[in-house]
Amino acid sequence: MNHWDEKFDSDNYIYGEEANEFVKNIFQTNTTNNENIVLFAEGEGRNAIYLAQLGYDVTTYDMSKIGIDKQYKLAQKTGVGIKANYGDITQPDLTTQSTFDYSINIFGHVPTEGKQAMFNNLIQSLAKNGHSYFEFYSIEQLEYRTGGPKDKTMLYEIDEIKHYLAQHTIKIHMLEKRETHRYEGTKHTGLASVIQGHIEKL
Repeated sequence: MNHWDEKFDSDNYIYGEEANEFVKNIFQTNTTNNENIVLFAEGEGRNAIYLAQLGYDVTTYDMSKIGIDKQYKLAQKTGVGIKANYGDITQPDLTTQSTFDYSINIFGHVPTEGKQAMFNNLIQSLAKNGHSYFEFYSIEQLEYRTGGPKDKTMLYEIDEIKHYLAQHTIKIHMLEKRETHRYEGTKHTGLASVIQGHIEKL
């Protein structure tokens, strides 16, 4: 059983069943355009189910089989369909390229050596003019102690993210650090320092 299987091995959804506020602020209305979304490090499925309820065709990747099982249970509970896949988001060419209208990573923190590959997957999965959104804890989050990794190398700085993005032909619509509140289950519990991004593949 890996680290994430151990974390998710509970009847409760440790990050809650409600979608992340950043995701909810971006995606607010139903779609009827057969748009598809891929979510990386989707964990127990809270964002995937929310987006499926809005009418999106949802694909997820996570390296916890227990998390994937909980995604399907939550989908069944809410009456929606998703396609959940087992996969390490730091592995090259994890998913089909140039396919999705949107890609999302919410708090999918990975070790330093896997960060470039993770961003590659986030961008390469997009069709031309597809949009990617992400929210990560910044390095300053260590001072807040309200969630996220305790390992500084798994957190982010703006310039670091710009370096990973520079490997691709994209437009950065938004990339900024901000203070915000996150109350998500028992693991994200108050005022936090996050980096939010919105990029477009050109």
